Amino acid sequence: MKEVNLIAKLADLQEVDYHNTLVLHAVIELLVAKGFFTREELSDKMTALDTELTFHIDTYAKLTETAGNPPLQIRPIL
Repeated sequence: MKEVNLIAKLADLQEVDYHNTLVLHAVIELLVAKGFFTREELSDKMTALDTELTFHIDTYAKLTETAGNPPLQIRPIL
């Protein structure tokens, strides 16, 4: 029964994702058509945001990894 619910939830998410993508595409088309920005400007902004977000994600992953593995502390035997 849990598997059926999970599959139904995934199907719902796919439908929501499709509709969100459709709305986003329509908004972009309208904004480009009205001259608010060009496709090249949009592409450049997407690349910049992707670079920035990737940097933050990588930094967070490294910090999380470091926090999970504290540095070794060498203590005298005596």
